[in-house]
Amino acid sequence: MEKAYFLILIALVASQGTASSSTTNVVSHNNTLDHDLDTLLAFKSTISDPQNILPINWSTSTSVCYWIGISCNTRHRRVAAIQLPKMGLVGTIPPQLGNVSFLVWLDLENNSFHGNLPTQMVHLRRLKHINLAFNSFDGGFPSWLEALSRLRYVSFCSNRISGSLPPTLSNATMLETFRLDENLIIGKLPQEWSALQNLESLGMQSNKLEGPLPPSLFNLSSLQHFSFTNNSLSGYLPARICDYLPQLQGLYLSRNEFSGEVPAGIGGCPRLQILSLSYNNLAGNIPKGIWNLTTLRTLVLGGNDIQGTIS
Repeated sequence: MEKAYFLILIALVASQGTASSSTTNVVSHNNTLDHDLDTLLAFKSTISDPQNILPINWSTSTSVCYWIGISCNTRHRRVAAIQLPKMGLVGTIPPQLGNVSFLVWLDLENNSFHGNLPTQMVHLRRLKHINLAFNSFDGGFPSWLEALSRLRYVSFCSNRISGSLPPTLSNATMLETFRLDENLIIGKLPQEWSALQNLESLGMQSNKLEGPLPPSLFNLSSLQHFSFTNNSLSGYLPARICDYLPQLQGLYLSRNEFSGEVPAGIGGCPRLQILSLSYNNLAGNIPKGIWNLTTLRTLVLGGNDIQGTIS
């Protein structure tokens, strides 16, 4: 999915055409690009780069559009993408980053960024893709996400983000992927998130979530991957889960406190590849319909009180 978004972004940048050559427009475009330049220089000043790439490459002697990790929208002459994954960078995100108002794509995955995510990022209204996974960001859940209505991909995996989940994230109705695995999130899943009808992947493994899954979440009919391993979720799983989630490919609910039985209708998920329900409080028999799942390649049910024979 990331690759698809990247191709869309490149196509968008390429299709914008060149900027107008009139004197007025050139001055305007230069001024706005200078604005982005100032912001990126402020960002650079907060970063320690052990490979010494940014200190050399991010130079005012070269247009910001040619800097490593930076892509520009050629129509508006504004920075549209910041992509600096896996570079060993250490630092923080300055509030000024919220000034890059044409930013569509932000990828800082797998570095050593830390600190809070500045609230000024609420101004990134064009943002579609944000990947800050595998860093050390902390502080509360970034409530400003709810204002970014164009978001499609969000990953904050493996950070130190804490607090509860806001119901108002349901405003980001274009969201397709939301991953918050391995953080410090507490509380319950908001029932209002059932409004995220485009959601395909929802994952919060290894947090501190508790309580039952809201029944309304099973109305997310586009959902393909549902990942909540290693929390304290409880309650029963709906017997007709496949009627509600017909696109389901991966159900990861191991190491929780679910009770009852393995959903009787689990055999009705025609695309299911991975079913992981180990180390819960499940009992009863394995539904016979499981053996009709021709796509199933991983079945993990250990650590329960499931009985009967396997045939």
